[in-house]
Amino acid sequence: MDYKKLGLKAGIEIHQQLDTRYKLFCKSSSGMREKEVVGLIRRKQHPVAGELGTVDIAMMHEMMRDRTFHYQLFPHESCLVETDEEPPHELNLEALEVALKIALMLNCTVPDELQVMRKSITDGSNTSAFQRTIVVGLDGFLKYRGKKVEITYINLEEDAAAIVGEENGNVTYRLSRLGVPLIEIGTGLLQGFSPDEIQDIAFNIGMLLRSTGKVKRGIGTIRQDVNVSIKVGERTELKGMQDLWTMSKAIQNEVTRQLTMNDIRSEMRRKGVRRIRENLMEVNSLLSNTHSKILRQMLDSGASVFAIKLNVFAGMLKREVYPGKTLGKDLAEYVSAFGVKGILHSDEDLAKYAAVEDFQRIREHLHAGHKDAVVLIGEHKDKGKVSKLLIERINAFLEKPERETRAVGDDGHIRFNRPLPGAQRLYPETDVIPLSISKEWLKKLKKELPEPWTKKLEKFKKMKLSDDLAKQILRSEHMETFEKFVKKRFQPIVMANVFTNTLKDLQRQNVDVSNLTEKHFEEVFHSVSSKKVMKEALPEILKYLAEHPADSVSVSISKLNLKALSKTELVKIVKEVVSQPNIQFDKAVGLVMSQVRGRADPQEVIRLVKKFK
Repeated sequence: MDYKKLGLKAGIEIHQQLDTRYKLFCKSSSGMREKEVVGLIRRKQHPVAGELGTVDIAMMHEMMRDRTFHYQLFPHESCLVETDEEPPHELNLEALEVALKIALMLNCTVPDELQVMRKSITDGSNTSAFQRTIVVGLDGFLKYRGKKVEITYINLEEDAAAIVGEENGNVTYRLSRLGVPLIEIGTGLLQGFSPDEIQDIAFNIGMLLRSTGKVKRGIGTIRQDVNVSIKVGERTELKGMQDLWTMSKAIQNEVTRQLTMNDIRSEMRRKGVRRIRENLMEVNSLLSNTHSKILRQMLDSGASVFAIKLNVFAGMLKREVYPGKTLGKDLAEYVSAFGVKGILHSDEDLAKYAAVEDFQRIREHLHAGHKDAVVLIGEHKDKGKVSKLLIERINAFLEKPERETRAVGDDGHIRFNRPLPGAQRLYPETDVIPLSISKEWLKKLKKELPEPWTKKLEKFKKMKLSDDLAKQILRSEHMETFEKFVKKRFQPIVMANVFTNTLKDLQRQNVDVSNLTEKHFEEVFHSVSSKKVMKEALPEILKYLAEHPADSVSVSISKLNLKALSKTELVKIVKEVVSQPNIQFDKAVGLVMSQVRGRADPQEVIRLVKKFK
């Protein structure tokens, strides 16, 4: 796909939690480790016109969803600030200092005075329906492959509450994350870049953030959004990518979707269709004898089933908007935002759902011809409202491309989330006084900026780490510990493999590696360097220590019988095995390894078997 010819434009937003002791505007812990829920509050949102007399489109969308929000409170991680029952306290200066350093690293201009602002948030993830944010940097740049990528702004802001789940219009959030310091970085317009290059730019920004040593690590601590448009489309915000490596795929899917929607729009216009009439009817009586399991479930749940006639739309609903998703599926995801579980339409394999006769009866009552499509929706409240919204949705994309926000799944698939919010949603926070930034403070911070991550990468590669392993340790939450232990002359490759691979393998075995302390790692690596144990024994030793954190490394070695064999002991075992009559080389190696696994170097075993065989 020629993305330059298509006019691909993009803009990246990166949201990264900072690793500070407290939240941004109170003394609640930012650890997010508490599990005991000690309270629950409930809120509803009601749209109010702003200073210009208008209500934001995203707020109207949320009002139509009519949801109730429940917020879980946790000890030490929630207070009256998070519940919006008390004004914010003083700004967390530790978080501000980290944010200012990041602004300087990205060559930004720092305002002389910082003003806390409120940003409207409509999805219920903030108890107050707004998020506090501070612009700390403007008009910066990132060097990328000989070019300067514009950094439009850097904000220091509160993270939103974490969603627990949603059921029947009730959404539950955890307040432990609300208010955790977050850095938001927005790039300028990215033109002339492919999806892979856009993803790589985001990777470079993420690595710069990690080089500060003051950002949180792990799933959920960083989220990437990217705004995407092409010549025949409109700006769409792809939101909430926790895994950076889904970005390129998501952009490709969105470009394909916008192209496909333009093709469908053009095809319908050639057929003379620019708008679908509101042609719907309740069809419960026509389905009373249905043999379809899915339709019977709708009826038994008390739903009113509405049928919609889409003129000259036959075949369109099974058209793929991008690989793996049809237009029908995309529309089904749209109505699910309003509490409807899905749709059943005439372009599907109706025999599979035992619904052929049902659709024939409904077609007759709707006077739908073979060129028309029919859609069924089961609604429980405000009967017919979602069906009308679906018709409005179809008419909207038949008229022109739409500006919207789409959520990104782990596999790079994208689904409708909400309309794109209006631009006028920032206003001053009157409960926090502006903060002046002195030139002396900025000069001091410039002297404290960390080593560029690219230089650190080259330094790691000089330690004989592969490019991939060097990048993995750079991204690891144990990078600082790794660097500290390198100075103690522990083996870099062994340490890097433990921190990036062994710990992941243990986690897959449901081993709680968070029990492992820096002291554990230091003792383990010292034992390898002093040849008390072999590196092959480390997975077993670390697993034992994670399950028995009070024990020492020497105790674990003794209990697991993993003390490294002396050369004399190993030679004795090898000689005993190879002395067996007619034993083959491979079998001899296998027998020796079964006796010495984790206590001897496999390469040394092979060498000795060759020597004495």
